[in-house]
Amino acid sequence: MLLGDFYTIVDTVNEREKLSATVQFNPEHAIFTGHFPTLPVVPGVCQTQMLNEILNQMLGKELLMKRAAQIKFLNLLNPVKTPQIQIDIKLSDELEGVLLVNANYYWQDIAYFRFKGEFQ
Repeated sequence: MLLGDFYTIVDTVNEREKLSATVQFNPEHAIFTGHFPTLPVVPGVCQTQMLNEILNQMLGKELLMKRAAQIKFLNLLNPVKTPQIQIDIKLSDELEGVLLVNANYYWQDIAYFRFKGEFQ
C-alpha cells in the first residue's frame, strides 16, 4: 500500500530472528501536503503500516497485525530532516501461528517508534 511510493526499502538484513531494513521516505508524497504543509510528519498509522509491509516483504508471506500490546511514537519523524530510518525487528517463535514482534525505528541516536505485538 505504501511501499514503493511513500517509502522504498534501501537495504535489508534477514537473520534468523532479526530483520533490519533501511528505508527512504518520499518527502514529496501527497500525504505530507495535509500532514502537515509547513512541517511534514510521517503519520503514526503509516509507521504502523510500514511495519506490516516490511514484515510481509522480508518474510515472503501475508501477515496481519493481530494485537498491538504497545505502540510508542517517541519523536516526530520529519521526512525532510530525516529522509532515511533504520528499522530493527526482533521475532520470537510462532505459537499457534502467531508471530511475536518487537520493532524499533531510529536514525543515528534518535528513536522514533517502538512496537510490541503479534502478527498472524
